[in-house]
Amino acid sequence: MSRARVDGHNVSFRVPYGVDMQPEPDAPTVARPSSAVRDLQVVVIALLVAVLLSRIVGGVARTGGLPSPIVQVLAADLAVWVPLVLAVGWVFRSSSPSVLVRRLGLGWADVVAAIGIVIVCRGLDAALSVVFFGATGLTPQVTLGPPDVLLLVVSAIGVCLVSPVLEEIVFRGIMQRRLSAELTPRTRFLAVLVTAFAFALLHVSINPAVSSVAGFEVFVTTFVLGLLTGTLVAMTGRIGGAILAHVLFNTVAVVLTWPR
Repeated sequence: MSRARVDGHNVSFRVPYGVDMQPEPDAPTVARPSSAVRDLQVVVIALLVAVLLSRIVGGVARTGGLPSPIVQVLAADLAVWVPLVLAVGWVFRSSSPSVLVRRLGLGWADVVAAIGIVIVCRGLDAALSVVFFGATGLTPQVTLGPPDVLLLVVSAIGVCLVSPVLEEIVFRGIMQRRLSAELTPRTRFLAVLVTAFAFALLHVSINPAVSSVAGFEVFVTTFVLGLLTGTLVAMTGRIGGAILAHVLFNTVAVVLTWPR
């Protein structure tokens, strides 16, 4: 028998024999991943899907399943773009447009830095090409007969505009930013390194080179491009300069190799 006072009155109640009156401990809770980790998981899955789809499209094209060159180019581009666009849409589904605009900011310092990045990376690529192959590789393409202008324009739009913008949003705008949020101030430089490595690995994976040496050149050049653009983004908090550098980097190659 136990007694207690409730509202000034003595109240008696019985405790059944063998019943423990100690409060039950809280049930263990499972820690949920942070929003940054979830965003990273979505981006990684999108990148893996993009590589898989690009390999499938490449295989179909090699077997004659996509006879039109324009269809081949569009299919190869969409195989990469669609998963990345879906990932970007999922990550920014609840973000304010004004926040996105601020992250895309571009100032004169960004422009100057972007031009410097292009000079360094294009110079590195040309130097590696000369060492490995004896030529810069930045000469007009040789075509048999008049070039297919429509094919060239479609390819140029994808290479010079759509791909650079989308890739920079995914890698520098999401992956690097989310990795930085999960690291300490002393280790945040790893976000730039890891993102640059993933950036270079994607380019080698979706565009298999004709030789291991050519693949090494592509990896080194894109890795350095990712390091420099990632550093610029880490310093400014904006990705506008990185987008401009990537656009110019690709545009220089397209212009110099355009058939004449």
